[in-house]
Amino acid sequence: MAEETSKKCYEYRYLVTFDDTNSTGNVYFAQYFKWMGKCREHLTYDFYPEFTKDLDAGFGFATESAHIDFISESFLFNKILIKLYVPHLSRTRIEFEFEFINEESGLLLSKGTQCIIWVNNKPKRRVCLMPDKLYEKTLEYFEPEI
Repeated sequence: MAEETSKKCYEYRYLVTFDDTNSTGNVYFAQYFKWMGKCREHLTYDFYPEFTKDLDAGFGFATESAHIDFISESFLFNKILIKLYVPHLSRTRIEFEFEFINEESGLLLSKGTQCIIWVNNKPKRRVCLMPDKLYEKTLEYFEPEI
């Protein structure tokens, strides 16, 4: 079973399709990294719709690191609940933790982390302060360590 936690999380649901599986019928390991990105993008869409304006201005996220620990396999048409937590936040960096759970069985499939930094891509990619609204909304909702 998935670990019970009192931390606030963002939830994203995903249905495993043929595109996610390998020739043996289980989910290909790289899909978990892809799902991390999808979950993060949905969080950004829901929490910070101004993100597209920041992209146009040359700002955005860059992945600093990502890691997955596999615990159990998932298969075609499994319903996956992805829980995203923000345990640490600074003005330039967000650390995400992910739990991938089989919704039907409650089995914890995988756990992972991803650290992203806020960058200015013009003229060169440089770490910079994230917008106040993004920082404050993340801090308010997730209550991470700062």
